[in-house]
Amino acid sequence: MEKLTEAELRDVFRLSEAAWSRITTGMIAPIDPAHTEGETVWSGRAFGAWLATAHPGLAGKGPLLLRPAPPAPARYLGGAYRTPEDDTAVDTELFAGLWRTPAGVIAVVYPLHGGLDAESELLDVHDDADTFVVVEYAYDLDGPGLRAVDRDRPELVYAPSWAQLAARLGTPVPWWPDSLRREEHLTGWRPGDEPRPVEVITRPSWEPLYALADQEPEGSPLRHACFTIGHRIRAEAAESAATEMEHLRAWKRSATASMVFPAVPDPADPGLAQVATEDVVGAGLAELCARTDDLAVECLEQVSGWSGAEDLPYGGTFHVMRTEVTRAAAEWINRLRAVPPTALHRVWEEDHDTVGTFVDPATGSPVVAVKGKFRFRAAREITYIGRAPKRLPAGSVLKEVVLDEPIWVRTGDGMLYPAPVMDAPGLSWGYGGSGPTTLAEYVGRLLDDGGSPAVTYDDDGSKDEPGLRAFFRIRHERGTRISRRQLIRVRTSS
Repeated sequence: MEKLTEAELRDVFRLSEAAWSRITTGMIAPIDPAHTEGETVWSGRAFGAWLATAHPGLAGKGPLLLRPAPPAPARYLGGAYRTPEDDTAVDTELFAGLWRTPAGVIAVVYPLHGGLDAESELLDVHDDADTFVVVEYAYDLDGPGLRAVDRDRPELVYAPSWAQLAARLGTPVPWWPDSLRREEHLTGWRPGDEPRPVEVITRPSWEPLYALADQEPEGSPLRHACFTIGHRIRAEAAESAATEMEHLRAWKRSATASMVFPAVPDPADPGLAQVATEDVVGAGLAELCARTDDLAVECLEQVSGWSGAEDLPYGGTFHVMRTEVTRAAAEWINRLRAVPPTALHRVWEEDHDTVGTFVDPATGSPVVAVKGKFRFRAAREITYIGRAPKRLPAGSVLKEVVLDEPIWVRTGDGMLYPAPVMDAPGLSWGYGGSGPTTLAEYVGRLLDDGGSPAVTYDDDGSKDEPGLRAFFRIRHERGTRISRRQLIRVRTSS
């Protein structure tokens, strides 16, 4: 609808050749050819507005919401919350507010989790609606995008403005930020209601964390950890929703004159009073990882989805395939100790054919052995999924680095560790990218202090290691071992 040729305009607005001939004199100008690669096209929205003003007798031929609105106000029929059903093509949760107008029933649709593949799919959802308007997540010229389809022309999807929709309904149109589209509030809202506090909906969800925290005794590290992470998730969503509404109000071309905000983020947050220090949160999450119940698994999924390895007691994930182990990897596999599955084991288990659960006694981190992880590999191949430490024990002295997948480090006491790493940035070698640069920086840190934490993107004062960086950009063979003496020599050679 934004860029239509002459033939497309005549089709969309159902204009005969005679009608087209009558309106060409004085018609609005096409879009500047500089913005259309020389093609002569018009804005469908602007053309519809012009047609309604200049030729009201023809305005009724266009899509419903682009026609002049009658003076009679619409009547709100209530809203319906819908979950995916097998008998329609719509596979997302959505809420539809239904409005009866002189031109038929208009359904204003708010998706709950992502958009729709095609607006015309909604025609089967509400049989009594004549026009569907989908409120999109992406923004248009004046606010959240609107895409509409009329039942009598299901092949035509068009983009009305908020003002056009509000004129048709005879009242400002409700709009909820994504995180405030909670079912009980959506279905209970009526035009004229005052804005109500609504508990935010988040992805990942804060609610399982609060549920588990409520089961724990006062002062429990696990209770504090769940409330702390849950509060962070919740507070960010609440701030984002409030900011989005404030930006719409302040936006020069905003649709807020045609829009009403029925909800505000609920300021009452029981997790706020339970926020704890990082040490307490770390202890609580270590306890959560060791649990075995379903709620603990669900909570770990939310924590992992929120911050990856940042909040967990272990670092980034790595894989070791049994058929391609180096001597260092074989040493690590052979020391693993079989244990019953914990919650953190189970987070991995659900996505794979698990054949064993283990713990690395050197780091205490969980390890899962799975079969057929990679589709392009043998179906029965065993892969070990492990977690790197975030740092080596205090007082460690780096003895050697082994270039492998993952990279290994050995300390002066002979213990072999997966190199400390977070989910990102990763450690690697053999090319000119960020992996070798990060490895060089971290090896430099280990040479100075073997207990240094893994490198993260937000580290301040990162060290430039030109000698080590150039060395790790070389394509060394996998399994290459570099001693502390060699590393010092390379480091000081630049």
